[in-house]
Amino acid sequence: MMISPHCFILPSMKRSYEVLLRHHFDSDTQMAFVCGPRQVGKTTTCQSCEPNQMYLNWDHEDHRRKILSGPAAVAADLGLAPHNAVVFDQIHKYPDWRNFIKGFFDVYGRSRLRIVVTGSAHLDVVRKGADSLLGRYFPYRMHPLSIGEIANSTWRDRPIGSPSPISDADYEALLRFGGFPDPFLKRNQRFHNRWTRMRQQLLFREDL
Repeated sequence: MMISPHCFILPSMKRSYEVLLRHHFDSDTQMAFVCGPRQVGKTTTCQSCEPNQMYLNWDHEDHRRKILSGPAAVAADLGLAPHNAVVFDQIHKYPDWRNFIKGFFDVYGRSRLRIVVTGSAHLDVVRKGADSLLGRYFPYRMHPLSIGEIANSTWRDRPIGSPSPISDADYEALLRFGGFPDPFLKRNQRFHNRWTRMRQQLLFREDL
């Protein structure tokens, strides 16, 4: 069966987690820790949840140098533009990341900045030993697309309601390519095969 590319979402898509994070910062001052498997859409979602933000990725050399310069230096850079949020991506790879995040949040985050910390599933492991961060963050786990999210990408703080239908094309794509955003949106078997091989290599060579 040929899968039509003309369906509910195209290469630019919104996830329900964007709404969830906005709701978090509307009601809470704690940091948001967003973890989940590789390629599930964490970085894209976290970059989209706030219009005015600074994005710092530990894997980027210039960003890493800025983080290593200390919380005050990062805050000084934030002060040069009307940022109201900062995203620290993959910062759990920094050996002293807990102390950095704790100090940054205690001085700059409680009333001035919305802070998002995101990373791979490994973040979910290392954060469990982060007793010094107790009370300073709320954790969120991001999952691949599901039928529920495809049917309604607007997050709602209420019990599960009546089921909603999705198109046959979306249902077929979800079964064939899975719920990770890139292959689901591309709907191309060759791309899906290559994407799957690369993801398996990363999982076995780096994560495990």
